[in-house]
Amino acid sequence: MGLAHIISNKGNREIWRLDTSISSLILNIAKRREHNSATSATNTDLRHSIVEGAKQAGSFGSCTRDDFIVSNCKSIYLAGHDTLAITASWCLMLLASHPEWQTRARAEVQDVCQGKPLETDMLRNLKTVTMVIQETLRLYPPTPFVTREALNDMNFGSLSIPRGTNIRVRITLAHRDPAVWGPNADRFDPGRFAGGIAGACKQCHMYMPFGAGARTCVGQNMAMVELKVMLALLLSRFEFELSPNYVHSPAFKFTIEPRNGVPLVIKKLSVN
Repeated sequence: MGLAHIISNKGNREIWRLDTSISSLILNIAKRREHNSATSATNTDLRHSIVEGAKQAGSFGSCTRDDFIVSNCKSIYLAGHDTLAITASWCLMLLASHPEWQTRARAEVQDVCQGKPLETDMLRNLKTVTMVIQETLRLYPPTPFVTREALNDMNFGSLSIPRGTNIRVRITLAHRDPAVWGPNADRFDPGRFAGGIAGACKQCHMYMPFGAGARTCVGQNMAMVELKVMLALLLSRFEFELSPNYVHSPAFKFTIEPRNGVPLVIKKLSVN
């Protein structure tokens, strides 16, 4: 148990209050969903699956059924909404800062979609849009660290790591290492991904916007689809420039977010 759960001070009491309030809101929604499930057979969304999973599971270890529901809903919101929204913001900032890539991505969307509604096959053909997203995730990965625990005593060169040590790998350093990405590692260049991840860097494992290994984010494919759809729809309708009020200040918190937001000047395109 962390010290924040033990020491009673003003900051921790506020944390406890917010945690209790959020848990209550989630459980109230879950109870309404559970009630609706009893009267309708059409509830098939993710929240419904979490509630049903909590009902059917035989044991939660040290957690209660309510803990299971609350923890999963929190995880889905953070992993499926917050990180996606932040990545979308960085995408728009970088496209607004590099009009040549914005123009290339827009031309691709118009060529692939031909003014028609988006379909799965169209998304597969959005190569430039995909490269823009991959480069955005390289420069501004959703989370700053990959954290692991050493299960055994380990040695890396002259460095000894005792069993039980928590290890944090700084993703932003791995993603901007000139030895891996070349001398222009700090530059926005989606073209580096023209040959896929293997062609973009010397060691593929150094690219880890969705984590690495057995704990790689299970939602990475869905996230890529959502980002492609979002960019395709926006690029086909609007042109973006950075507002003079924009101040570049990435904030390294649980996620890497623009501290002052991303104010944009948006121009609506004429649709033929």
